[in-house]
Amino acid sequence: MTVNRPGRALGTVARIGLAFVPALLAALPLTFNGAQHTLGALGRAELAEGASPSLGWGLTLLGAAALPFVAGAVVLAVGRAKGLSRSRIGTVCATAVLGCGLFACLVAMVSSV
Repeated sequence: MTVNRPGRALGTVARIGLAFVPALLAALPLTFNGAQHTLGALGRAELAEGASPSLGWGLTLLGAAALPFVAGAVVLAVGRAKGLSRSRIGTVCATAVLGCGLFACLVAMVSSV
């Protein structure tokens, strides 16, 4: 018989929440720039002078913004379906979200240059 300890579950939730910090920091510039490039390529928005709109780059930026959030949900669903323990699912989810969030930050830095 397993005993659930509230402190352990709270720690797992805190780890996952902290792993989302880079993703949240990168989400705003990525979605704004991605929407600008996408709408500019479709002829519905004006870009800054000297900027050329690109549909592919806009969709890449939007995809990078959504990646950590989608990865977190997928890891939770797959871990639950495979029957992993909750602490193991939480650790894998936090690692995946942190990695994808740092990748999103890198893409946001590249897009601002």
